[in-house]
Amino acid sequence: MRRSQPLRQLAGLLASSTCAGAGQRMAQVVSACAASERLLSSQTASTSGSSTPSYWSFAALPLLGLACAGTAAADAPADTPEKSEGFHLLPLNSRQRIFFKYEKRIRDKSTLDKVFEYFSSIEKDRHKFLTPVDLLRAVVPTYPPSESHMDRSGSLDGERHHGRPQPFWSKAQTSFFAQFDVDGDGLISYPEFLLVVTLLSISEKDVKTIFDVVDLDGNGQIDAEEFKSVVELLQAMANVHTSKVGRSHKLSLDSESGILVSFFGKDGTKKLNLPEFQGFLTKLHEEVVRLEFAHYDNLGRGSMAPVDFARSLIGTADIRHVDRLLDRATALESDASLKRVPFDEFLRFHRVQRQLHTLQVALDFCDQVERPVTKADFVKLLKKLLGISLAPNTVDIVFAVFADAAGNLDSGRFMEVLQRREVMWGRRRTSDLDSYHPGTLARAFACVTQCWTDHE
Repeated sequence: MRRSQPLRQLAGLLASSTCAGAGQRMAQVVSACAASERLLSSQTASTSGSSTPSYWSFAALPLLGLACAGTAAADAPADTPEKSEGFHLLPLNSRQRIFFKYEKRIRDKSTLDKVFEYFSSIEKDRHKFLTPVDLLRAVVPTYPPSESHMDRSGSLDGERHHGRPQPFWSKAQTSFFAQFDVDGDGLISYPEFLLVVTLLSISEKDVKTIFDVVDLDGNGQIDAEEFKSVVELLQAMANVHTSKVGRSHKLSLDSESGILVSFFGKDGTKKLNLPEFQGFLTKLHEEVVRLEFAHYDNLGRGSMAPVDFARSLIGTADIRHVDRLLDRATALESDASLKRVPFDEFLRFHRVQRQLHTLQVALDFCDQVERPVTKADFVKLLKKLLGISLAPNTVDIVFAVFADAAGNLDSGRFMEVLQRREVMWGRRRTSDLDSYHPGTLARAFACVTQCWTDHE
């Protein structure tokens, strides 16, 4: 079995690493882990077509887990929980990058039920559940915070959830998602998870079109039944990227669903108008951003390190470009001129992402006339076109990651990364392509828009 050679090599190195010469084997272990990661990558892709947990329990990750077990770096603070568990066979930053790319492939290529299974941390009555923290990690590609010793977010079936470090959270930061918690147990079930993903899949520019299609009488309001029909339709579209097992858990909104009660009251007689629906979706996206910020601000300082902001920007980048971009982000750790990024600035940048089409047109025009986009140009474009003013520190970080050799904005790479985040809720299956391709939901929305235009 030539294919399993990297695993046998890694297993042998790990077995011998307890001897006094273990440190001399570090380079070999890293090399073996790199080979194992390639095997992980190829097998992760296969999960999108599998319907049984056995596909998840391939041998590579347990062996890689051994490399990550006994975790305690020699330079780790004395009060870290890993202190008594031995020494690291791999540096923390190496483990973080390996698992980040592995988990990124899970989000990009695996079915929704597999994503849910991997990131769920609670099990009750043989059913798995997400916490709000798990929900964030399931839908947003997050890198471990620079001020933590965590190396990954999820776990495979059969692995123990070995006290995954939790960032600083407050009840206020997770209370919004109580609307999706149908049974009020504080946990998010698979159907509730599908509802969140479905609503996140509606882009800002498509909200009015979808609302108008459902509002057949044109009174600017929809009732509970009309709302259920559109949600179930959108979920069915997104469900193209779930396995047969996942399809058996169809999203069902009953009269007691938390989201229906919020919109239509306990008796279901209230009406939902377009501004209310738009406001809710905006709030939903902002709450996801708030959870993402809390993930990186794991010590509750009210701001995130420049390197964490940079890593949050590139989380959705094409997997083939991730290493180069991560290297640029990591270099910011030694740049003392950069300041920490507060929440309001983090949210402000994500509002840019919600208005990408206008920015795309402007940057494409600059590219066509071969006009480079400097920092000053970038600031002017955001202010004039989007009405958003970013702090100079934020712009410096953006350019540190996305500048070309001349120090100007690499517009193509920058827009590709932001666009990929915009459509990731639609469960696109083209994540390995260089160019931007809309996912199933994005294509469906375009079709609905065209049909509605033709109808008028």
